[in-house]
Amino acid sequence: MRTVLLILLLCACNVRLVAQDGTDEQLAAQYFQTGDYEKAVLYYERLHKKQPTPFYYEQLFKSHMALKQYDRAEKLARDQQKRSDDPRYTVDLGEVYRVSDEPDKAQQQFDRALKGMRPDANGVRQTANAFSRHNLHDQALQAFERGQKMMKDGTSFAYEIANLHALKGDVPAMMSAYMDLLATNEGYVQAVQNGLSRHIDFTRRDGNTDLLRTELLRRIQRTPDRSIYQEMLIWLYIQQKDLDGAFVQCKALDKRFDEGGTRLMDLAGIALSNGEYATALKCYDHVVTLGRRDAVYTQARIGQVKTEMARLTERTDPPRPELEILSQRYLTALSDLGRGRNTVDLMEDLARLQAYYLNDRDAASGLLEDALALPDLDANTQGRLKLALGDVQLFNGDIWEASLLYSQVDLDFKYDPLGHEARLRNAKVSFHAGDFLWAKSQLDILKASTSKLIANDAMELSLLISDNLGVDSNSVPLSLFAHADLLTFQRRFDEAVEVLDTLDAQFPQDGISDDVLYQRFRIARDRKQFTEAAGYLQKVIEFFPLEILLDNALFDLGRLYEDQLKDPEKAKATYEKLLFEQPGSIFIPEARARYRRLRGDAPDTELPAPAPLIEP
Repeated sequence: MRTVLLILLLCACNVRLVAQDGTDEQLAAQYFQTGDYEKAVLYYERLHKKQPTPFYYEQLFKSHMALKQYDRAEKLARDQQKRSDDPRYTVDLGEVYRVSDEPDKAQQQFDRALKGMRPDANGVRQTANAFSRHNLHDQALQAFERGQKMMKDGTSFAYEIANLHALKGDVPAMMSAYMDLLATNEGYVQAVQNGLSRHIDFTRRDGNTDLLRTELLRRIQRTPDRSIYQEMLIWLYIQQKDLDGAFVQCKALDKRFDEGGTRLMDLAGIALSNGEYATALKCYDHVVTLGRRDAVYTQARIGQVKTEMARLTERTDPPRPELEILSQRYLTALSDLGRGRNTVDLMEDLARLQAYYLNDRDAASGLLEDALALPDLDANTQGRLKLALGDVQLFNGDIWEASLLYSQVDLDFKYDPLGHEARLRNAKVSFHAGDFLWAKSQLDILKASTSKLIANDAMELSLLISDNLGVDSNSVPLSLFAHADLLTFQRRFDEAVEVLDTLDAQFPQDGISDDVLYQRFRIARDRKQFTEAAGYLQKVIEFFPLEILLDNALFDLGRLYEDQLKDPEKAKATYEKLLFEQPGSIFIPEARARYRRLRGDAPDTELPAPAPLIEP
């Protein structure tokens, strides 16, 4: 019985001691974080005495240094140095001497740490990191450079050396170290590109970009049999948006290594997405001239007409003769390449050109029906073609035929995003036809879609219906808006504006006013009247700050400033307002990426405090 009581008493004591230690640790951390180092020292001394872990040591050492208690910090580091051969304690001791103005003693300890390095990668990094903890970048560099000479297996610390040069602000040395790293291991190319992007502003031509170009050219001349440095030069040109320069280098690499145009196809895609149509065409044209008649050749032929399509339809009013020439080029490409699975995209694009720009909807419908009749089409392609055919029918005013096609895709892809898209379009057909309750019932189901964009669009249209149908069943304003929305889709912009003007005149204080402004924005945007479009969005932001369309307006306004109006400062301010005032918006990820790209940040850079929106 006495034995049992003794065991229980010891357990109780241990529990109390553990609880006490936990309380001490919490208090120590709290005092340390608030800068009350005198109290932090009291608790960390007690904790370190009971359990001399590296963490307690570090917190206690930092507290002594913050209080300028250099004698106590020295004693602590010396005691720890006797217990362990970890170089951090030797470096800590040197740091005490350095800040207490004893440079000779500091250097003695630093040299001791360097000479005591073990000839293995972990030992070298351990010593270098000990210096880096005190921002002793020169000594950390010495550790890596000395360690590199010691290593028998050829281990390179070029990546760490480059980062240290960057921290010192020595950009030329950083570039050289990164290039050395690529010479050792080309697998680091993405890390090198990320590192260079953090320390060089590629948006302007300055000394740093010229230095990088010179360094790359020097490496290319020194090792002409390796492609990595030429690939880096292409990357540099792309960062500077000098796609012509990138084209010259890509063409040279393609010829030297007989790549069959694949690299040029990649560059063409970049050029096309950036609106650099001339460069995209040069890439596609060069691949076609190779005459290989393979899959890359086919894609280059398709790319040629797609680029012409993008260039032409970007204009406010594309001249009809040029549209007809483009249509003939599509037909020629289809004749040369044949109509099959590989050219379905070409057929779909030509149908869009015929329906929306040449007003030949019968030809567009026939072409899409021919595409649907092709053998060996996968189910997703068939579903996509049916959606396109439904759009043509809707554009032509045959809303019920469009609804039938959408319903077929909905049934075939019931649990797939393609099916959800079909149901959304079908709900819009019901909305345009004035069957608001049925449309809302379908939209409410789509709120649970796995696609955030579809769910968001469904929620917005559902709220538009519920907010504006009215308890008195007065659906006239909503009916007018639905008609204007259909006319906008059909590109009958003048008629759509007239309907919106009528709606504003007859119902000036109606709750649909923010949606009317947003519809006017869509019309102005589709007409390429970007300044006017920005004005409508600005009114939505100013007059309807609590409505659901606010985050849409902020995101679309930011994109207008960035992509069309070429005003990066206003774009940044607009994205910033969205990021800080609408944190739950589905547009946050893309807005953050665009904001950081405009500001030239590294991917992990924190956002600044919010700034007021710059007025247009």
